[in-house]
Amino acid sequence: MAENTSAIQVQTENETQALSRWDALAADIAIATEESQSKVFDYEDKSGNKEARSWVFSLRRLKTKVEQARKDAKAVHLERGRRVDDAAKLLQSAVQSLIEPHENEIKAIEAREQARIDAHKAVLDRITSLADGVTTADEAQARLVELSAIDIESLEEFSKAGANRQLETAEKLKSIWDRLVIEEAERAELEALRAEKARLEKELERQQIREEVLTEHGVSPAAQAPVARVSREPVSAKKWQQKSPEELLVGALIIRISGKTINEIAHLIASNQLHPAVNVDLSKVKPSENDEIDW
Repeated sequence: MAENTSAIQVQTENETQALSRWDALAADIAIATEESQSKVFDYEDKSGNKEARSWVFSLRRLKTKVEQARKDAKAVHLERGRRVDDAAKLLQSAVQSLIEPHENEIKAIEAREQARIDAHKAVLDRITSLADGVTTADEAQARLVELSAIDIESLEEFSKAGANRQLETAEKLKSIWDRLVIEEAERAELEALRAEKARLEKELERQQIREEVLTEHGVSPAAQAPVARVSREPVSAKKWQQKSPEELLVGALIIRISGKTINEIAHLIASNQLHPAVNVDLSKVKPSENDEIDW
């Protein structure tokens, strides 16, 4: 404290000196002003011009003294300002050390309170966002389960807002679920129809190939209709021999046979081993007396 007092005293003396210099300069300027009234120079004359220059030089020196006095006086005040700032900072630091213990406790409570509010607001935001970006009925159902699991009462003062949002979001999700169930069922039905269409087109293609093969062998495709209505009633070889050529073609035309018996042919028919693209040679079919076939 003694050092500060001494510094202040020195500073006061410097300020006094600076102010006294202003008074002296003011007196010098007054004298110069009075002298200027009587100064008359013959600027065209060499001697007169020199005297004029000398007078201007003395005035410039006076002006320089004024500028220097200004700088010195300002420096005194700047230094005093810096000392004032330093003293103020020191005092503020002392007071702050008294504030901080209490302020830290208060800020900790405020931080906990803000964290509590932020957590509740995050739950509210989650409730609202549950209805966003749902693409499947299963996802909508899962969101409904998550929504129902939220404890609204734990939101404290935000529980009323939470209950309102929960109800609104539940209605949206149920509406979304109803819509997606219908859309998914329609898509599944459409896929099934496409699959059936593809199957029928493939079957039609196979039928066309079959008919082309029959036509190539001089047989009307209509003669093959009974193939789809094969019964399981035993037929003897004698009855087989009594069948017309068209009836014989029903069981043998679409497969090439070399030395096969009627029973073997019947087995091929019954086990769906016929292929529409295979030729047939009826001269090779020679049923025996004991042959019975499932026709």
